[in-house]
Order: sequence, then C-alpha cells, then structure tokens
Amino acid sequence: MTRLARQHGAINLAQGFTDEPPPFPLVWGAITALLGGSDAGIRRLEQFPTTGPAGLAAGDVPVSLRDALESLQGRRDELNQYSYPFGLLELRRAIADYTDRCSGFAPDPETETTVVLGSTEGLAAVLAALGRRGDGVVVLEPFHEMYPAQAEVFGLEPRFVTLREEAGGTGWGLDPDELRRAAAAATLLVLNTPHNPTGKVFAPDDLETIAEVARSEDLVVVADEIYEHIVFDGARHRSIATWPDMRERTVVVNSISKTANATGWRIGWVLAPPHLTPAIRAVHDTLVVQAPTPLQKAAVGLLGMPPTFFRELARGYADKRAVLGDALRAAGFRMTEPSGAYYFLADYRGVRDLGRLDPLAAAMHLIEQVGVAAVPGDNFYGRSKEGERYLRFAFCRSRETLAAAAGRLICLAPAG
Repeated sequence: MTRLARQHGAINLAQGFTDEPPPFPLVWGAITALLGGSDAGIRRLEQFPTTGPAGLAAGDVPVSLRDALESLQGRRDELNQYSYPFGLLELRRAIADYTDRCSGFAPDPETETTVVLGSTEGLAAVLAALGRRGDGVVVLEPFHEMYPAQAEVFGLEPRFVTLREEAGGTGWGLDPDELRRAAAAATLLVLNTPHNPTGKVFAPDDLETIAEVARSEDLVVVADEIYEHIVFDGARHRSIATWPDMRERTVVVNSISKTANATGWRIGWVLAPPHLTPAIRAVHDTLVVQAPTPLQKAAVGLLGMPPTFFRELARGYADKRAVLGDALRAAGFRMTEPSGAYYFLADYRGVRDLGRLDPLAAAMHLIEQVGVAAVPGDNFYGRSKEGERYLRFAFCRSRETLAAAAGRLICLAPAG
C-alpha cells in the first residue's frame, strides 16, 4: 500500500509510521556518536561553540553546536522512518553500479538486489530461504563461525571441507576430491574470498574447481565477498558470479562494514538471480523488516566513491600487516602471509610459554600475561583437529594500537 500510495500521490494512512521528525535529543545522540566516535569525542562536540546558522551580529553570544543544529531540524520527515524492506531504490541502484565497476557484473536493482541488515542477516536470510531442514551445506574450514552456526539454526547440516596450510607457508590448499565428496550430499556451498581467517584469495583454478562442482552437483554458491578490496602482493579478488554458467546459481553477500570501517552500521546487500530473490526478500522482511533508512542514504555516497578510494584501501592494511607480522615472527609464530582480508592465522607451537598449551589456554596466557588478545584457532574448525595449533590475530586496528601490541609481544621468544 505504501508503494502504491507513492505511485499515485495518495495520502498514506496505511502503514504505521509518522511523517514528523524524531525528538532532537535522539538525533543529537546519533550525530555525536557518528562524528565523535568515542565518549571523549562526544564530550568534545557537546562543548563545541558555533556562530549558528545565521551567523553572529555584533554583541551576540555564540550558540552551541547542538542548539545550532536543532534549529535546522526539518518539520517533515521521511528518512528516519520505514522504507521499502528490500532497500531504498537509490541505494540499490548504487549497489548495482558499484558491483558492475568492481566485480564485472551488473545486478538488476529491482529483481536481483536486496539491502539487508549487514552481511550476517543477509546470510541468514539466504540460508533460511534456500535451504530445507536436513539439507547439506558445504563449509570450508577454517571458517567464520557464523556459517555453521546459522546452518544449524535453520536445521541445515554443515559438510566440512578442510583448507590445509601448505609446507613452507606458500598458501592454503583446497582438495578437489574432498570438495566433491562433501558436495554430493549438499544443496548449498558457502564461499568466503578473500578468506577469514587464512587470508587466502581464491585463485582462478580454485574458483573453476568450485564452479565445476557446483554445476555438476546443482549447488547454489553463497559467496561472502566482504573483504573484496583488501588484497595484497598482486592478488586479485574475483567473484565466482562471473564464471561461466554461475550467475544463475550464485548469491553474493556483501556489506560496507569492512570497506567503510563501519561494522556497527549494519548495511549490507544480497545479490541473487531473479528466481531466488523473492524468497530471500520474504525471509529478510520477516526477520528484520529493513536496514536503517538514514544509514542506507549515507551508504549511497560511499559506493559512489572514485575507484582510487577502493584501490587505496589495501595499502594502509599492508603497512599494518607488516607491523604485526614482524612482531609475531620475532616471537616465534609461524604463518602463511595473508594475500587478503586482515588476519594472521598463526601457528604458535614455536613460541615459548605457549607451544605446549591448547589454543584456549594459549589465548588466555596472551591476554593475562602479555596483554594481547587473539582467538583460539579451534574456534574456526568443525571437523579437523588442525586448528589446535593456531591463534588468529586481526591487524585492522590503528597502526598505533598495533605498534603497542608489538611492543608487548617482545616478552615472548621462540621455544627452545
């Protein structure tokens, strides 16, 4: 009814939302959180004077930034209210253009593009819409824990395929035969590239293997591409949706979280072929209704940034990778250099005081005795015992924070 009201210029008394603005204290709270970024930053903004929107006349006293902005608040409101469950058309068009530029295919904003509440909710909507209780889901381990966890919530059965670290730290290998065996009892396959936690960027040979298995076993590939711009050393992210005969059986899940340093905004999208989109939208609508309208509006500006913005993202992360990587190696950790994303999955068996501990005990020792937090590696495995030698470290923090962590890691030394 709301869509029809807009189409015909009708006064909309159908849906339960107002056309009046929210209380200004709520708006001010959002503004200070967005700009201040911390409690200290909020206090700075609350004390910030300004001349006000009309400027100062002789003898006038400066007003606070809060009072100046309150005087500018609109009397009629659309962008703090419900919007279409599958996303603002402006944002869906921006997503389509962005995908065309960055990934090489152009989803239809009307039939293939759904704005969701971050990639986590997007994945949940996809699994709930496309899976049936008892269906198998191929999950590559190590994995982000939400993949098998969500599968189990919806009654799906994870079928694990293990990526194995190659000798000499040259990469992480995928066994095609193991993949085929798992796929024979599955209907969905979750692919994350660039990969969390290994940093593997799936090469064309890997993607061709996965595509061939998906085609032969009639699988839908759910591609989590959230780290698409964070790649190093000449690696290149490629979307499996661009592989021959894969567009109609690929669902891409993405978000602004990592690209924009905005993990708390929860603005994501699902790109699916037209025959799968209605079911995904129906589940999404039932789960959360929509992503936040004002933040959707803001995301349009991000996706329209010039190509240089996205290309430069990895440069800063490469510097951070070096800071933390050098410190970990000096302490005795061994790891394959990540080609993408922003994690080290580090073998700690050569580290004094850690080498004989299980992953949780090793992580607790680091927190309590060294003052650096990492995730136990077995958290990323569902079947294999390989995770029992790893800890995962994230190098997405500021360079200053990473330098401080590196200074604390000095107290560790190689075993023996």
